[in-house]
Amino acid sequence: MGLRFRKTISLFPGVRLNLSKSGVGVSAGVPGLRGSINSSGRVTGTVGIPGTGVSYVKTKKIFGKKTDKKSETKTKSAAAKKSSKAVAETEAKAAKSSAKTAKQSSVQVDANTLKSIHGVSDAALDWKAIAASPVAPDDSYDQRAWSYYYSLAPDVLKGDIDTYLKLIYEVNPLDDLLDYGENFEFGTDSGDRIEVEFVINEAALTSASESMSRRDYLLLLQDFICSVSLRVAGDMFALLPVDHVLVHTVLEGDTVFSVDFDRANYSKLNFSFIDPSNTATKFRSNMSFDEKKGFSPVNPL
Repeated sequence: MGLRFRKTISLFPGVRLNLSKSGVGVSAGVPGLRGSINSSGRVTGTVGIPGTGVSYVKTKKIFGKKTDKKSETKTKSAAAKKSSKAVAETEAKAAKSSAKTAKQSSVQVDANTLKSIHGVSDAALDWKAIAASPVAPDDSYDQRAWSYYYSLAPDVLKGDIDTYLKLIYEVNPLDDLLDYGENFEFGTDSGDRIEVEFVINEAALTSASESMSRRDYLLLLQDFICSVSLRVAGDMFALLPVDHVLVHTVLEGDTVFSVDFDRANYSKLNFSFIDPSNTATKFRSNMSFDEKKGFSPVNPL
């Protein structure tokens, strides 16, 4: 709990889009008393001074394991009794393990395998067809999944923001991209768009970088970021009936690519022949990239 400053965009009375280093979230309420939720399962209650940007925040995580206060106290007490030598040894082992992990990734990407990222996406859901029948068309469909989607279809078709977020939490549409990125967070300011922010997993390029010049590696990193961004958009268009997917890519703590994919133009792409960087940057976007220096921070759209 405590005071904090944050950038908040007023969307319409009672609903705001919150942008911060920790992600993108949606909040609702009346001036001075608000509530918000983001994809990490964090629910935030806020009491603030209207018009100042200053608020008192209480946060509760509704997903994940609860913290056992007694156990936590005992653990801290035990740790405090360790000798400085033991602590140093533990930290050295952790650093060694962390360095080893940073150099590895369960999936390695190079220029020849980028297409495997943006060239595929989830099967699109036909929300109108789902809303028309509580029973799946045939045995090729999972009836339980169909029933779940059917229960949400009316609100999804209305563009209900809460239903969008609930669906994302339940379906986890980007779980198959965890080898390429992490800390995916979702937010929206209306029923016709969704925003996704994520941290790119540069470790997926480790093997490729070992045999490349600095310039070639940076160009590959640019293609990688754009390829993952294209895939994120494709999976979100497949799940939700939105017209726009805004994707914000974070590298080393800074947003380096922010792009607004619109469904009309995205649907025209032939992924068999595209160059990911040239294609992604043709959409409304912010990117500052130099072939010799790499990326510079940009402002999210």
